[in-house]
Amino acid sequence: MIAVFFGGRSCEHDISIITGLQAMSACKKKCVGVYIDGDGVWWAAECFDSVSAVRNNRFDGKKVHLRPDDSYLYHKNKRLYKVDAALLCMHGILGEDGSLQGLLEMCGIPYTGSGVMASSVGMNKIKSKETFIAAGLNVLPFVTTTRLEYNKDKTAVLKKAESLVYPVIVKPCNLGSSIGISVANDRPSLLSALDIAFEWDDLVIIEKAIEDFTEVNCAVLGDSYDDEVTVSDTEQPVGWKNFLTFSDKYSGDVKSTRHKIPAAVGEEKNEIIQALAERAFRAVGCSGVARIDFMVKGDDIYVNEINTIPGSLASPLFARQMPFSGLIEKLIDIAMRRKQRFDALKRTYTPTTPIAAK
Repeated sequence: MIAVFFGGRSCEHDISIITGLQAMSACKKKCVGVYIDGDGVWWAAECFDSVSAVRNNRFDGKKVHLRPDDSYLYHKNKRLYKVDAALLCMHGILGEDGSLQGLLEMCGIPYTGSGVMASSVGMNKIKSKETFIAAGLNVLPFVTTTRLEYNKDKTAVLKKAESLVYPVIVKPCNLGSSIGISVANDRPSLLSALDIAFEWDDLVIIEKAIEDFTEVNCAVLGDSYDDEVTVSDTEQPVGWKNFLTFSDKYSGDVKSTRHKIPAAVGEEKNEIIQALAERAFRAVGCSGVARIDFMVKGDDIYVNEINTIPGSLASPLFARQMPFSGLIEKLIDIAMRRKQRFDALKRTYTPTTPIAAK
């Protein structure tokens, strides 16, 4: 049984529902949905009728949980489903950041997507940028600050941010989907942007903002420890001005969510971006599928961020190479092979003699 995890306590909860139901519909293996509601309660059901039904708790599900000593989903004290693999469709904290991945490893359950470390690095905008820099990738200049630093000496933080020269873009460190992000063109708007970002995180990144750039996305499917990975087509979201807002991405407004595949930056740049996407994927140590977002201005190509569980599992970017069901099959296969490799390593304790009962 494949357990499809979606929902969660993240502010990206609703997006995760969409990804989860899409994946359940496309998966050809027998699967059960594990919906994590806004309170963190887990619900298992083999059928969820619609996004609205899930949002309004109109489904026939049972409360479930995992136990660290086996790979079953439990309802109360009864084993309900044997989980052969977990298909992760979680976005944001407590799902995409390594926390759920760690629990699944404790239970011995193979799971799709990146491991604990890569998931954590991918979620953290500062650590991922430092990783990109170490791999020789180009990122925009940035500075960081914490809530503690900001409260102690606001003027010093403002001066540090202004050293980048306006405009700047202010982001919570550990969120995706453009939540809590603002562009600042002067000190009053910078103050406002910092206040907004600190509503979402204790750690904030401030980047030099560029204008009149082209956003290009590219996904990679595979495992960083394999010789070969599959790189997707490039994608150019259009209909935005400076950056894609949360509403642009997920409101369903056709005018604001059009995409060009491949991106209209020329064949040569697209090939360079595909090569850079693979380098970023391997630098973070990703597995499964990850989408890397770039900014292109003239001859300069900057890595913006990496999404270790992208919306719709980046299936539109692989549409010319494989159907969504084929992508899911590959994700599950990668998860199984990674689990086998992990089990073959001598990193876990093997008792040599039984422990006597006291």
